Amino acid sequence: MEREADRYGIKPTRAECREVADFLQGFSNPVRVEIMCSLRDGEKSVGDIAGRVGAKQSNISQQLQILMAKGYVAKRREERNIYYRVQKTEIYEVMEHIFQLICRISTS
Repeated sequence: MEREADRYGIKPTRAECREVADFLQGFSNPVRVEIMCSLRDGEKSVGDIAGRVGAKQSNISQQLQILMAKGYVAKRREERNIYYRVQKTEIYEVMEHIFQLICRISTS
């Protein structure tokens, strides 16, 4: 059965809308957005991320747990060190669209 489309594409189901809302919650904290930006150029430890973001390591660790639960980030252990990386780099396309939209709105 073919689904109804609106002017932006396919009309999503209620379940799909919930999935999208849940996915976007990952961006609802500015520290998480900064973490994602800091991981764009490769994997990093909590200490590296904290230095780039300017936040406490405990806060970074807490936010990384949320990002991992959302499926944005994965971790890798190397001896005593844990390194974090973006699991799906396509997420940066979403982030770029959001930044463009927000910047356009705020300068209008």
